[in-house]
Amino acid sequence: MVRKIVVIVLVLALALAFTAPTASAVQPLGNPGKTTPNDLPVMQLPGELSAGGPSSLMGNPHGPDWTPPGQDKKPPPEPAANKWAVVIGIADYQGRQNDLWHPDEDAKEMKEALINDYGFADDNIKILLNRKATASAILDAIDWLAFNEDENSTVVFFFSGHGYRDADSEGWDSDAEVDVYDEMIVSHDMYGLPDGHLREMFSNFETQKFALIFGSCYSGGMFDDPDVDLQASGRVVVSACRADQSAWDYLLLGNTLFGYYFIDEGILQAKAETDVPADGVSMEEALAYAYPLVTAEEPESEPQIYDGYEGELIP
Repeated sequence: MVRKIVVIVLVLALALAFTAPTASAVQPLGNPGKTTPNDLPVMQLPGELSAGGPSSLMGNPHGPDWTPPGQDKKPPPEPAANKWAVVIGIADYQGRQNDLWHPDEDAKEMKEALINDYGFADDNIKILLNRKATASAILDAIDWLAFNEDENSTVVFFFSGHGYRDADSEGWDSDAEVDVYDEMIVSHDMYGLPDGHLREMFSNFETQKFALIFGSCYSGGMFDDPDVDLQASGRVVVSACRADQSAWDYLLLGNTLFGYYFIDEGILQAKAETDVPADGVSMEEALAYAYPLVTAEEPESEPQIYDGYEGELIP
């Protein structure tokens, strides 16, 4: 009798372990346990970061031979090596109350895709996970991209983690947006990096092949205003949702919802490939594949794309 009871308990436990995600196993890429991602305790960037760049706080993280962007650069790399990426995934946020499950897994898989599917050199990818993805480190990584890229480069900027938005009047950046909101990504140390600040940092990039991918709440706000956001010729900007929507993290998927369909299935498993013969999954193909699958799970989380690249952008 005792053995039968033990067996029944084990069977029930296994059944529970493999059920579909429930409400308790789903959370917005905002703040778990709260009603809205806007309850996040996000801080504005200190003046020395928002104006002077991270090196003013952190010394010279590039090494003694580094030259600030805009000065003489290193000799250009061979064309096959001229691919550069910053990949950020934050599940472990400062403190405990703001932690997520899988944005760091999204980032690890994105790096795998860049190396194995798109031919990026490992040394040309700066990956920032969890506690390493502070505001200073993120801004410094963008400086690193600016230093290395040129007009012939392929560049990728990827972020998965908390997103945030607040009223334009709160002074997060210097622009004024049509929707009267500033949208931003959130660093490990809970600073908001608003769309206007990112636009300024990317504004002098020379590349004409630039993919920017945002897996966070409100991420459609990175390109909802053509005058002050990240749109530019040669760029494809992809978001996990619209500017007024949440993106979602699913415990049992092993990824965020968007990351699972866009990266895991879409790119790594090549389920988004539509060309015959296959020529590599483009950002446009991956978004088109992910959209119906994400919205089937979360109808009010609609992935978006801005496409300023002629043809399909395959990094």
